[in-house]
Amino acid sequence: MPRQRATESGAHYGVERRHLVSGWPSTAGSHDAAANKLLNTTGLAGPWRFYTERLTVAGRWFLWATGAFLMSGLNSLELQAYVPLVYALSLWLIAFIIVLLNRPRVALKIHHADRVCAGETLPIEVEVETQARRGFGFSECYITPHRLPPVMDAVPADGVLPVAPHPGAKPRARLGLQCHRRGVYRLQGFRAQTSFPLGLLRAYRVFSEERRLLVYPAFTPLSRLDIPTGRRHHPGGVALASHLGDSFEFLGNREYREGDNLRDIDWRATARLNKPVVREYVEEYFLRVAVVLDTHVAAGADEEQRAAFERAVSLCAAVGDYMARREYIVDIFAAGPNLYHLTAGRGIAYLDQILDILACVEENPVEPFATLEPEILENLEQINTIICVFLDWNETRRAFLERLRRGGAGTLAIIVRDTPCTLDPDADREMYGPLPVVSREMFAAGIEEL
Repeated sequence: MPRQRATESGAHYGVERRHLVSGWPSTAGSHDAAANKLLNTTGLAGPWRFYTERLTVAGRWFLWATGAFLMSGLNSLELQAYVPLVYALSLWLIAFIIVLLNRPRVALKIHHADRVCAGETLPIEVEVETQARRGFGFSECYITPHRLPPVMDAVPADGVLPVAPHPGAKPRARLGLQCHRRGVYRLQGFRAQTSFPLGLLRAYRVFSEERRLLVYPAFTPLSRLDIPTGRRHHPGGVALASHLGDSFEFLGNREYREGDNLRDIDWRATARLNKPVVREYVEEYFLRVAVVLDTHVAAGADEEQRAAFERAVSLCAAVGDYMARREYIVDIFAAGPNLYHLTAGRGIAYLDQILDILACVEENPVEPFATLEPEILENLEQINTIICVFLDWNETRRAFLERLRRGGAGTLAIIVRDTPCTLDPDADREMYGPLPVVSREMFAAGIEEL
């Protein structure tokens, strides 16, 4: 299994995620038809793109009316039955010719952030520059995202922006992307489109500009977290930690010994005792905490189990946020298709980098502990506390937690699950301490203390 590490340089690791949805697809015209299972299996992705991207709402109704005229003409022996069909086909022909000659003559400049939290709306600033005085310059410009992933929606579905009729004008519009699920996605660009003058077909120009968008897991910040401490302390934290803002705590005075720094001499105490006295300091001690995410979701699992995994990722984000606010050294361990290990805190990385990893983590159809354990044991001597976010409590997870506990680190296991666990967590409370089980209702109410 490939191993991904996040280092001091701030490199981000992730995979592009393409969610295939089932059921009847949206008619908004901004989603990618190729990401729909129903359209892929039936081979209708191309016709559906034409139906939603090219046809306006009025054009769709007129298309169904044209179909009705066609069926009426086929079922009638009277010549007059073909007259409405001929008129309808004439309008379609004129509309197609206008679409070919009336492509938008504009340029777009798009500005938006590359990170957003799940459930929030990403604001997008669009600047439109008119490049021609005729044709499209006398209509309205509709700006919409081009072929979005199915887990995103444009807000509004069609952005309306009046364009000035003279070249060089640069009106602005503000759109939004409603992001429903965490992950790493590719935005394919935007479309400038118009239905001028017949209102049946859209003439559009695609501005392809692929950008990566990270959607963070949504979480509620923790106000309190009981962290068990192991049997070791580390002066100065890890070797890579930034020394900016570090300090030494004053311990007391003692007699001067050969080799002491002359800058530490306490001249007032030296004058009072008539012998050299130096100030003694003790180096600051950091707490290094590891957060282990259980990614095991069996193949063919139902939506309830997948939702529990998403809540576990959100809980890891909340724990990482709590540690970042208290300047702890944090190690994030997760194993999906890739093994992720990020060391963050004290200038090594920021909360954004922790969330970058959690945005990329995917479900694992096999138990991840055989992959996680060697990586954790390699760093166990420098770790004080290990917080494990499990999706179940069974013999495998209990044995994994026991091996970590025997290594000298303090351990805390949090179970994210709606149905009863395989083993009763209360039966092991005396051995491993509290084993809180976080349900969907607790998440909905907002978890602030653990």
